[in-house]
Amino acid sequence: MLERGQEELRANSSTLNRDKDQLQREYSAVSKKLLLMEQKRVCTPCPQGWKQFSSKCYYFSTEGKSWMNSRRDCLRRGADLVIIESDEEQEIVVGTGDYNWIGLSDSETEGTWLWVDGSPLQRG
Repeated sequence: MLERGQEELRANSSTLNRDKDQLQREYSAVSKKLLLMEQKRVCTPCPQGWKQFSSKCYYFSTEGKSWMNSRRDCLRRGADLVIIESDEEQEIVVGTGDYNWIGLSDSETEGTWLWVDGSPLQRG
């Protein structure tokens, strides 16, 4: 009985090791793709009429729209509402002097603030 249990453990361990190796290969492939995408994004100039800060491009619309309609407009342009990642980036957005929507909402659960990519608001 003990031998059978040991054999099952070895088989499970072998399966887990194969799965781990496969996940590591997939992780490496995805990491390489992300790095290439980031390098491409840094080298690609912003479209005409957009403003650049660091490696990001910003479009400041002059049309008054709701948050949802503004997000739809961004998505149609291949972008999304801004996720503010630094004080400097916040200054860029605030510094336009206009009212701008950011990609932060509690529409899914009131009081739970999430950025448009699903990450939570970090308070600090």
